[in-house]
Amino acid sequence: TPILDTAMSERVLREVMRPAAQGLMTDRTPYCGFLYAGLMIGPAGPKVLEFNCRLGDPETQPLMMRLRSDLYTLLLTAARGDPLPTALDWDSRAALCVVLAAAGYPDHPQTGDPICGLDETQGDTVKIFHAGTEARDGTVITAGGRVLGVTALGENLAIAQRRTYAAVADIRWPGLQYRHDIGHRGLRRA
Repeated sequence: TPILDTAMSERVLREVMRPAAQGLMTDRTPYCGFLYAGLMIGPAGPKVLEFNCRLGDPETQPLMMRLRSDLYTLLLTAARGDPLPTALDWDSRAALCVVLAAAGYPDHPQTGDPICGLDETQGDTVKIFHAGTEARDGTVITAGGRVLGVTALGENLAIAQRRTYAAVADIRWPGLQYRHDIGHRGLRRA
């Protein structure tokens, strides 16, 4: 994301992530796992909204599209308490995810609707992550509020956005809803 350039990334590490890790060590709180900082970045810099000790959905999907290192090996290494590599292998392309939600989401999501068009969105630059789906009698149906995370890679954010929304256009079910502005702030900054 353009807002998290090298200088801001270093600032987030310096002001947020390292102090959080240091606090865990100072308090002698052993921790092995993911630590996700939900941030608001404004003129005053990064402000922490929350910490999650998991990979967040839908934030994880673009990360998984870009991660080239073997996730299983990394998880197994961490679980065993062995040293992790100091750097991971990342695809340099941009990734963007759009969540497709059921009718009535978030308060009363409608479930049981057949999802059409999943086979039309194949390709190595686009992946469909299932969140609230179920297979019933050979048909994929809606089974929750956040139904799918449509995610695409692109040489830049504009291409990733275009590919994602093109894949979104192939998918259909009654009451399908999604945001139409994902990536727009990043594109304005770029």
